[in-house]
Amino acid sequence: MGCCGSNENQELLCYCFNITKKSFIDALNEGTSKVIKDFVVHQTKKNLCNCEELNPSKQCCLKEFKKLEKSI
Repeated sequence: MGCCGSNENQELLCYCFNITKKSFIDALNEGTSKVIKDFVVHQTKKNLCNCEELNPSKQCCLKEFKKLEKSI
């Protein structure tokens, strides 16, 4: 998830929680993606995200998680 390292050259999937597309794809391949997605869903349900301000699309990223899941 990138909390401690630099993600300068990695495309973000979730801007609120600094989750890169690469980290989620890696998790999909390892069978651990549910943990990441469940975290984002839980935070979103608690209104702890700020998509309108942080995401350039101004939209929630959860649909992007689904797109990646279908593409793998």
